[in-house]
Amino acid sequence: MMLFDLLSLNVLMAKYNIFLSFVLSLVSAQVISQTNAPNIILFLIDDQGWGATSVKMDDRVADSQSDYVRTPNLQKLAGRGIIFSNGYAPHPNCSPSRASILTGKSPAQLNMTDIIGRHTGSLYEGNFLIPPQHINELPDEEWTIAEWIKTYRPQYKAAHFGKWHLANGGPAQHGFDAGDGPTSNREGNQNPPEDPKRIYSITQRSIDWMQEQVDNKHPFYLQISHYAVHLPIQMSPSALMETSKWPEGERHNQTGFAAMANDVDKSMGLVFEQLKRLGIEDDTYIIYTSDNGTYPTNSTANINGPLHGWKATLWEAGIRVPFIIAGPGIKPGRSHERVVGFDLFPTICELLDIGDLPDGLEGGSLESILSGKQTKVSRPDDFLVFHFPHYQLQKASHPATALYKDKYKLISFYETGDSHLYDLEQDISETENLAYIYPELVEQLEGFMGQYLKKIGADLPVINQTFHPDKDPGRSYKARKQRLMKEPYFLLNK
Repeated sequence: MMLFDLLSLNVLMAKYNIFLSFVLSLVSAQVISQTNAPNIILFLIDDQGWGATSVKMDDRVADSQSDYVRTPNLQKLAGRGIIFSNGYAPHPNCSPSRASILTGKSPAQLNMTDIIGRHTGSLYEGNFLIPPQHINELPDEEWTIAEWIKTYRPQYKAAHFGKWHLANGGPAQHGFDAGDGPTSNREGNQNPPEDPKRIYSITQRSIDWMQEQVDNKHPFYLQISHYAVHLPIQMSPSALMETSKWPEGERHNQTGFAAMANDVDKSMGLVFEQLKRLGIEDDTYIIYTSDNGTYPTNSTANINGPLHGWKATLWEAGIRVPFIIAGPGIKPGRSHERVVGFDLFPTICELLDIGDLPDGLEGGSLESILSGKQTKVSRPDDFLVFHFPHYQLQKASHPATALYKDKYKLISFYETGDSHLYDLEQDISETENLAYIYPELVEQLEGFMGQYLKKIGADLPVINQTFHPDKDPGRSYKARKQRLMKEPYFLLNK
């Protein structure tokens, strides 16, 4: 047997032994009552931008809410929970973010730094750099939040409906009792008008499953992972009719996009109604976020709000996303603390009174912020790193790593060797590069970045020794930058 297989087997056996020991220790224990075992629902929206809802994500930034898109149910959720103004997805692309949320580890540590299934072609060949290869599925040896909950709280059930995009058997292979299988983007397309992006069928399965758990007195963890609002735009006729009657905003006026977002919001309202019918509304935590920012638009202001960039980039609009948590004991409010999707694993564990955490966890629990005991989150490092060492040429993105510490953000671009430094408190749109003003700070932050990437064993791009820019100048950074300035990359039309 190969060494890799032996290591994987040892990890799996360790997972089994932990599970067995806890089951045996709880055989004679009294099952925790429903009131002491809150439910968790995680809404994970696909490609929803920071400024693409009717919730003002930052009370200091007017354009952090859309002046056209309406999401009234999300507003209700925000009105009874904590809005995290500086909420971030773990990665600017979907698969890495989804794996990170499920495991509590950064995509860099998981070595899932690009979308699964993408390993070859123009994004990997013929460029100045050769991007690293990355894992192509969620590994069996990684603990998911579903597996961890059910190991320590065996009365819980777990379900994952909607988009998976992590291969390897789908939710059933990773601790979930119910799900839609190893789905990807394609299941969200070409659906009937009454079920655009499968929004309503996903919701109905979630509602039915919640009923089943309450009937059988099982507390639960439920992840509702929508295909919306990913392109292509699909919406119900009723939502389109409704949004077409709304007065256009000065910044936003994309009727189809607004209708699709409204369908998602209405479906969330159906879940809220079911919680009330089942009598578990006060015993359920609701988490709402997105896997990355959205795509650019041709409106005068990006649908991501005043943020620079879009999905598949490490600019703010690629990773800053809606982030709201409500539930038992949480008073309405707002936090300006920087939080990230892999903070959810330890947060959920603390909410469920699970004291142990898997080795290598990088997230920090947000429970102290939710309960009002503290305003800060504690993690192994006092900075956050976002690693995307890959090309996505059609979105003007090339390999880079970003580091956040205090009010500063550093982006290092591997292809050009450039470093950009921004003061996000003063410059949320990333318009003034301060690297030449504070070279010592840049050097310090680059040191932190390098040490971190080395510590977790992150893979880096390498120079392509056969690259000849004179033979293919369209792929060089300089040519791409010049072309981008002349022909902005716009995907979304009214």
